[in-house]
Amino acid sequence: MTFVLLVLIGYLMGSIPSSYLSMRYFAGTDIRALGTGNATVTAVLMHGGRRPALAALVAEMAKGVLCVLIAHIMVGEVWAALVILVAAVFGCSWSIWLKGGGGQGLTIAMSGLALLNILAVLIMGAFYLLPMAATKRYLLSNRMFRLSVPVVLALWYGSWEYGLAGGLLVMPSFIKQWATGDDVLEARKAEGVSQGSGAS
Repeated sequence: MTFVLLVLIGYLMGSIPSSYLSMRYFAGTDIRALGTGNATVTAVLMHGGRRPALAALVAEMAKGVLCVLIAHIMVGEVWAALVILVAAVFGCSWSIWLKGGGGQGLTIAMSGLALLNILAVLIMGAFYLLPMAATKRYLLSNRMFRLSVPVVLALWYGSWEYGLAGGLLVMPSFIKQWATGDDVLEARKAEGVSQGSGAS
């Protein structure tokens, strides 16, 4: 019963479409009609600017933190926090309020994991920063970071189940990126086309 409650609470919290609502409020625009169509904090930043992106970021981070706090109150064990975070990530990615649309849930996942284990998250972050510094390749660095999540969790806690949970935390982002593309890359392509048109 506790497991079911964690999943239900996590999904409902994650499904609140923070990025969509922020873009609607500040810009009067449906973020799903822009770029890749994903309602992510990054998409809001790319298409709406800093104010709506900051509001969306704070809301997503709050959801991740609240999920971990709720799991701590209800159970007080790491597995419970991972369960509710996974449910929240899936709720964010396939929200009932957006008819199955949504974001990718990475902000929720990372903010929750940071509260749970900040050192592990810093190690995960290094898997983005180091490749980015060495190669300047955003997509490679982004994928290295996401692939590190299940590995770091499995090794840190000595449990393949925690690694599986980590895999579930990042799986929606891989699915969304494969299906619709990446907002940062789309923005860079658009910028390149714009510059090319201006040069001609």
